[in-house]
Amino acid sequence: MTTLTCPKCRQGMPETALDAGQCPTCGFPLEGPVVLNEQQRQEKRPFPVLMLSIVVGVLAIGTYAYFKRSEIPPRNLPPERPLVTPEPESAVAKHILPFTPSSLTNNAPRSEENVSKTVDPPGAVDDRNTQERTAVLEPKKEAPRPTGVVMKIDPKIIAKRDFDNPNDTATLPDLATGDQVTLTGKLRVLKIGSVNGKGSIDATGLVAEEIVISGDLNGESVVQLNAPNGKVTIGGYVGGSSKLTIVAPGGNVIVLGSSGRVTDHSTTVITAKRLEIAGNMLGNSRLFATLTSGGVLKVTAADDNATLTYKKATESDPPVTVEKGAIRGGAKIIAE
Repeated sequence: MTTLTCPKCRQGMPETALDAGQCPTCGFPLEGPVVLNEQQRQEKRPFPVLMLSIVVGVLAIGTYAYFKRSEIPPRNLPPERPLVTPEPESAVAKHILPFTPSSLTNNAPRSEENVSKTVDPPGAVDDRNTQERTAVLEPKKEAPRPTGVVMKIDPKIIAKRDFDNPNDTATLPDLATGDQVTLTGKLRVLKIGSVNGKGSIDATGLVAEEIVISGDLNGESVVQLNAPNGKVTIGGYVGGSSKLTIVAPGGNVIVLGSSGRVTDHSTTVITAKRLEIAGNMLGNSRLFATLTSGGVLKVTAADDNATLTYKKATESDPPVTVEKGAIRGGAKIIAE
């Protein structure tokens, strides 16, 4: 039951006093507001106090949490890693695709069975990558060889000549009886004209890459040439009683079919890896050939009483490959 208080006498009164319209104690008309007594107000007071307590508690907790957070020491963060600049891709890596072109358009997932079939052992993958890199690498281009000096040798002025530049080219004029020339050193090309009478050329001490005989060897001339790994071309006649010696154990010797001949009573001694006599052997000429390992002998034509004798450089060498053309008359090809 609610207890009311009279606004005038401050005495408590029951709720029925409101129906009567006046205070039962002092008779004050109850038309305006009526004050609840102290007991009622005290009973109404706990709810606001509770709300206030809750608000104060929340504020206190928030304040504590705020200031407590600032006291928490920072966590030890890992040190920052320095930025690593990626290495530039090499020319080989740019050309090697890490995948096949067909995989660019095929986005369907592969089954485990297919994957297991396409996996290669680590060693096989390394070998394949090595082969691909090797295939991509371009061969180094050799620097152009310097151009040497082209010189003419006059045997009447200098009978003995030493060459110190392997890029040079030397040209001998036609030699007559009494002309004797000695050549040493290194040359790229030696060009020889005619050697007549008792003229001679001693080039046993000269290492030439190429020797070209464009003239004829006549009379009792003597010519000795050395081209260990080079090429010797005979474009003239080896005739009369001349003697020609060529040492080219790793090189090639050819008698041109258009202008070269081995004829008369001449004697020719040749050591080479490949000997090709495209021109005819005629008369009573004699040719002795020594073929080094893997040697090849090719004779296009021989006639009259010409004789060619050949042999291996050493007994352990494989047999010489011989190609014979037209051998007519009393011409002979003899193997020792």
